[in-house]
Amino acid sequence: FKPHLIDVEHKGFPGLAGQVFDCIQNADIDLRPELYKHIVLSGGSSMYPGLPSRLEKDMKDLYLTHVLKGDQERLKRFQIRIEDPPRRKHMVFLGGAVLADIMKDSPDFWMTK
Repeated sequence: FKPHLIDVEHKGFPGLAGQVFDCIQNADIDLRPELYKHIVLSGGSSMYPGLPSRLEKDMKDLYLTHVLKGDQERLKRFQIRIEDPPRRKHMVFLGGAVLADIMKDSPDFWMTK
């Protein structure tokens, strides 16, 4: 959550929450509320205990500071949902397997020698 401790360069806000916040804030303003309500964690690195609740807390802090300018009353109406499915460790593989199955009959999708 603090990349500067290992001397990693970053643009925008640091850390995982900062990356997600930047991505959503760069989207069209009409899409942002829905994006905040549909954050999905996947992959083995998302299995750290407490990651979903920490990400939610950090995202709310960033939103309060940079969007609401400290207005606690408006924060009560802010909706964020971080989904952390129990099988998320293998979701990336499963998604790739489903995509490969769907595209198996499309020769333009596959690379050959």
